[in-house]
Amino acid sequence: MIVDTVLRTLKLHDAFAAGELAIVAVSGGGDSVALLHVMNRLKDELGIDLHVASLNHGIRAEAGSQDLDFVSRLATRWNIPFTVDHADVPRLAGEWGIGLEEAARRERYAFLARVARGQGSKCVATGHHALDQAETIMMNIVRGSGTRGLRGMQVVSEMPTHQSLRLVRPLLRLSKDQLLAYCRRRQLPYRQDASNDDIGYRRNFVRHEVISRLQSLNPNLLDAFDRLSESAAVDDDFLASHFNEAVMPMLTVSPERWSIGKNEFACLHPAMRRRLVQRAFGEVSGEWAALSYALTLDLIAWAQGASVGDRRDMNALTQMRMDYDGVHIERKDAKAAYEMYRLIPADTDRPILAGSPLRFHGATVCLSTEGLSRKGGDSLQLPQSLDLRLRTRRPGDRFKPKGMGGRSRKIKDWMIDRKIPRDIRSCIPMVCADGAVIAIYVGATWHLADSSSFEICESNSQTLWLK
Repeated sequence: MIVDTVLRTLKLHDAFAAGELAIVAVSGGGDSVALLHVMNRLKDELGIDLHVASLNHGIRAEAGSQDLDFVSRLATRWNIPFTVDHADVPRLAGEWGIGLEEAARRERYAFLARVARGQGSKCVATGHHALDQAETIMMNIVRGSGTRGLRGMQVVSEMPTHQSLRLVRPLLRLSKDQLLAYCRRRQLPYRQDASNDDIGYRRNFVRHEVISRLQSLNPNLLDAFDRLSESAAVDDDFLASHFNEAVMPMLTVSPERWSIGKNEFACLHPAMRRRLVQRAFGEVSGEWAALSYALTLDLIAWAQGASVGDRRDMNALTQMRMDYDGVHIERKDAKAAYEMYRLIPADTDRPILAGSPLRFHGATVCLSTEGLSRKGGDSLQLPQSLDLRLRTRRPGDRFKPKGMGGRSRKIKDWMIDRKIPRDIRSCIPMVCADGAVIAIYVGATWHLADSSSFEICESNSQTLWLK
């Protein structure tokens, strides 16, 4: 019966392609031993090969090493290739600043991904079963993860933080009791992990103290969680499809930043705003733990009232930032998305001398005393006595743009009007004459000042070329 159930489940979800290699995660416990035995029985019918992978987390001292020995002997007896390894999860948990359970999960998936890539495989099979599913959904509810958390685990999904790999859970429709009974009937040996009874671990507490009591109210509780998961997954898939069709085209996406226009963000349905914030955070930060429901709502409320230049931490590495037109969810160390600007170091201050052109990012500043000639670009006719310099903004700088009748404006206000991001205003190239700003380079355009106030004598003039 169990073998037939697993076969139907795998075929229903097109879990494996004929001819591929499946990495089977085996801890040595009854559920993973049952998984390996069933997969070994079905491999010919599915047309797949198997490779066992087992990791000692370094939590259970000698017992963990004995588990690896057991798995190695089992795989050898069943003539299945295997890879085993050790990890120091307590040390990693301290380095990463996360709990022991989360660190073990993260390192376990990292190990399985390494084995899969090393063996040229695209899929990993794990022994998650119906009780694991109930625990996952219950913990998501306790964390306040929202409706997406109700879908729990799926039979086939992407591996967390390793999206190029497929995670298959063949036993998700079976209970742990069924799996242990399967092992007993076939006299399959397996290891007992005493830590599974320690309710100091959150998942064990949920299993032994919460779910067991709920089962007294509904003996078919695991089936109820399975139906809840399936229903939530269908609804979530619909919302995900709508998000991809209606929202993704509005976004500018890179590995380190997701951006959307402020107006577009404000007009999104609340469900789509929440999905955008949560998904962008997950993609940009690479965090395993999803953004909490409460923080998601708080960030959305903050964004709706934030001013240009405001920032809000999402975690230690990720932030939400506002500029003139956009809402950005980005890594704090992300490079500024200012490709249209040609920036120079903020402390630049270089003299512009005749016959010595200055070049940067495709732009050229050239001073000539030979009068006007066809060099292309923009030009200003200036007295030779002026001290000309290429530099960046300083406090108090003003600018007299052409067409304003000689009136001047603060450089800060002029840049604000052009929606130049505050982060880069101190790196915008400018040309100054005796301290007065006469040209500003924004994008690929030189914005020239009104130079009518300069007294120019043809016999003592020079031409500033800007290209």
